[in-house]
Amino acid sequence: MSDDEMTPDQRLHLLASTSLTGYRSGAVSLRRLIDDLDAVWNRLISTQWSEEFRGHWWTLEQAYAVALDRGEIEALPADVKADIEGAVGELERLLDH
Repeated sequence: MSDDEMTPDQRLHLLASTSLTGYRSGAVSLRRLIDDLDAVWNRLISTQWSEEFRGHWWTLEQAYAVALDRGEIEALPADVKADIEGAVGELERLLDH
């Protein structure tokens, strides 16, 4: 399917998936991932799915903010890494369905 044939929702899902893949590979920073996913969510119609998406985004945002505030952004503590990993996994699961 070409980009011209994609619906707006499909394009948003592709953007979110691409950003998550980039984060997993190290090509996309956590801050960029959060910003990309926020941009996607802001264009979604409010549904149960989009609210679940936002909840996992919020986990990432909070983890980043706390780590930044504590000066731990370069070396994230294990519990923060686990929270981020869980949220990223749930976002990937949402996008796969």
